[in-house]
Amino acid sequence: MKTYAIIGNQYEGLYTEPWSKVQPYTQTKPAPKYKGFTTKSAAQAWFDDQKSTARQYTTAYDGSFTAAPNQFYIFTDGGNRNTGNHAGGHVNDTDKAAWAIAIYAGTDLKNAVYTDSKGYLGRTNNEMELSALINALLQAQRTDAPITIVSDSKYVLDGVTNWMYNWQANGWRKQSGEIANLTAWKQIFELVKTLNDRLSFIWVKGHATSDGNILVDQLLNDAMDNL
Repeated sequence: MKTYAIIGNQYEGLYTEPWSKVQPYTQTKPAPKYKGFTTKSAAQAWFDDQKSTARQYTTAYDGSFTAAPNQFYIFTDGGNRNTGNHAGGHVNDTDKAAWAIAIYAGTDLKNAVYTDSKGYLGRTNNEMELSALINALLQAQRTDAPITIVSDSKYVLDGVTNWMYNWQANGWRKQSGEIANLTAWKQIFELVKTLNDRLSFIWVKGHATSDGNILVDQLLNDAMDNL
């Protein structure tokens, strides 16, 4: 019988039950990583490797979470006003886009201690999400305190906690084709390496009751309005 390893949700662990019993444990939100192995030792090795890299994020569906003292929380967001993305189209050169970050200190998640944003023309939503992450990681290098990145983008969080490690291990290639925004992902990979032991991530639902998430959305829209 196979051994199944699950990581990234409340059912995290190893299972030797039939797949019909294990499968429901993998159908949660957020979706976990899981894999089947012919031996328990192989499953344990994979599980330990995944845990040791701290490549995962937690979820706050309603936007609320308990903040810890002596660390910083950096909310990030990116967006665009795309008039050309329909039926596989692309953004137009005149479409407005922007990114924003807001930093909170310790348990005070009401009053940002630092904000930044910037607007552009002709950029995609994902480019702006990654630009926000890059600027958050650059700010994180200015302190030795633990840092938590808070984002509503699964593209960002799946990429920074999972995908980019596979891409890097494969020579920055993937089987399905080119890696979009490759230059940004390479920069993110290098920045994360310098912060990995004190870096964590939280996903919040977009426009949920989170002051930080609401603020960065407002900041990036203000930046687009000012273009």
